[in-house]
Amino acid sequence: MKKVLGAAVLAAVLGVTGLQAAITSKEALNIAEKNFPGSSVKDIEMNVKKGVTFYKIESFKDGVKQEIKIDANSGQIIKVENKNKKHILPIEAVDFSKFALSIDEAVAKAQALEAGWSLDEAELDNKNGAWIYKVELKRDRSEKKVIINAQTGEIIGNYTK
Repeated sequence: MKKVLGAAVLAAVLGVTGLQAAITSKEALNIAEKNFPGSSVKDIEMNVKKGVTFYKIESFKDGVKQEIKIDANSGQIIKVENKNKKHILPIEAVDFSKFALSIDEAVAKAQALEAGWSLDEAELDNKNGAWIYKVELKRDRSEKKVIINAQTGEIIGNYTK
């Protein structure tokens, strides 16, 4: 029931704000995993550029960094960048099963706070051992940043410029 309600809220918010995201972040992660087997996901972002919403997934394989951009409407991989520098420190994969919200659900939650805001970008970040989503929204010339604890779903910051 919780998932159905969350999906309904997400669909309602996405429909009202015009955000085009036909595939979920979980589906985007599956696309990346299918096309780049053996990679460990380190980060996921959701961005809007020139009216196109896409997921940017950062993954590592054998210490080499890859950035994969997936169109959030079609599910097509639109860009892959390989960063051919090896990382000395071990890279830990993110365990998304421990999160209360996905990145797209965090965006929907931030947009549900007040009508009229559209997504600029959202990203997953680790601050002092706590996983957070930083959701940046825009409306006219105003900007809003909403910080959400990824593990609990709690809004821990809401700032407007």
